[in-house]
Amino acid sequence: MSLNRENAWHMSRLAKLTSILGVLFGCQYLLLPTAVLADSRQGAYQPGPAPVQPANRRPTEAEVDRLFAEALKLLRENHAFQARQLLEKAASLEPNSAAVHCNLGLAYQNSGNIDRAIQEFNEALRLKPAMPEATLNIAGCYQSLGQTAEAISWYEKYLKVSSDSAESKQIKDVIEALKATSQKPASDPSLPDYFLAITSEGTYRWPIERLPIRVFIDSGAGVKGFRESFRHDLLESFDAWTKASGNRLRYVLVPERTEADVVCDWTSNPAEVSEAGTQSERGMAHIFASHGDIRRGTVKILTKPTLDEGTLSNDDMKKACLHEVGHVVGMQGHSPNNHDVMFFTVDTATVWPVLSKRDKATIARLYESYPEASASPEPQQGGR
Repeated sequence: MSLNRENAWHMSRLAKLTSILGVLFGCQYLLLPTAVLADSRQGAYQPGPAPVQPANRRPTEAEVDRLFAEALKLLRENHAFQARQLLEKAASLEPNSAAVHCNLGLAYQNSGNIDRAIQEFNEALRLKPAMPEATLNIAGCYQSLGQTAEAISWYEKYLKVSSDSAESKQIKDVIEALKATSQKPASDPSLPDYFLAITSEGTYRWPIERLPIRVFIDSGAGVKGFRESFRHDLLESFDAWTKASGNRLRYVLVPERTEADVVCDWTSNPAEVSEAGTQSERGMAHIFASHGDIRRGTVKILTKPTLDEGTLSNDDMKKACLHEVGHVVGMQGHSPNNHDVMFFTVDTATVWPVLSKRDKATIARLYESYPEASASPEPQQGGR
């Protein structure tokens, strides 16, 4: 969460430090807010992921029940395409089920077809006008597309029908962030880079004399949900930004956090990457800077999946790592283009787990005055 993500992504307020480091900046991103899981067995709404349970199923609809249950499991496991196939069949057998259309919309959303997703969510609302799940998911679609006004409108509609929900505080936070960041400069997503967007509140770089950046990555031992592949994703993220800078940036790994310029940690506790009470971030990065020179940085990544019962894919982790490493190397802002890693939110199928051309162009422009290395070295252990 990042976590407008400067849609629902946002920078923390500047905090003055008493130390010589000067200014502390914090960047994080907000996840697209999850909807509410309708539990037909309990007959009540409770917090949960975007898929919803169909209510009032007739015993004769065993095939639709089976298709829906299998698709729900696939959605939780991030297999959107396979879930979509099952839900298409379920919708053909029972076209008047709002729950089926809502989850079909989610399957399209998670497989990158946002327009069709919105169409399915609207169909769910036609069948069940006060359906909070579909309303919230439509807001998320517009947020992921960078259509801020539409996203705000749908979030406000959600609050009207679910003002007492557990998610209402989070949604209010998102609306506030969307309104605040919609006034940011350089909001044109068609520009060749978004340099103006990341420097609107100052330009921050690692000074040449502090290169290579000394990076410590915690082992993740004892952190729930941590996989060794996550460390690989984080290392690849440092490599990607280094290469994109024209090898003007360099880093080395160090064995102790006390030796590091950047300390990277893992957590399974959302509260450790949250701000102002919002519990929807997937990662957080801070830099400590003086007169535009970055002196130190921290990165913390959440190992907890978006859906509690689901699986956090390597792609999801890679996108989070790329985004947070982007912040710690100097990208102090967000892109208005929903195909960039530094978009307000990476919790959308439109963002791939690789740097876009605009991401690369922006970091290259940020460090264009630095001498270019002939090749990107393998990450080393040691100091400068």
